Amino acid sequence: MSTCKHILIVDDDERVLFVLHRALTRMGDGYEVMTAESGREALSKARATPFDLLITDLRMADMGGIELTEAIKALNAETAVVWVTAYGCHKVVNEAARLSVYKCLDKPLRMAKIRRVVREALEGAER
Repeated sequence: MSTCKHILIVDDDERVLFVLHRALTRMGDGYEVMTAESGREALSKARATPFDLLITDLRMADMGGIELTEAIKALNAETAVVWVTAYGCHKVVNEAARLSVYKCLDKPLRMAKIRRVVREALEGAER
């Protein structure tokens, strides 16, 4: 991998952030992984640093993942997006298509699967 890929993980559950951050930083060099505990914090970070991939929970107290995705896509339409939810991806199919979300994953997450999806999303973003 020639350039560093910037990944932003957003979830208002600190345990989920910790586990995802740990799993993705262990993918090796070439990935810079940052976290945010709210949609507003994520948006602030995205304004300061462009991200190649956004991984966000859909249900958060201050700003939901759909609203956050709209704001991130307005900043950079090329940002790949992966949604995670405990409430079923089937409920957000139309929104995912409208916002060109790469994938929606149901919680609980399997680390091998999230790593694979991250690699695929970032490879797709290079094309």
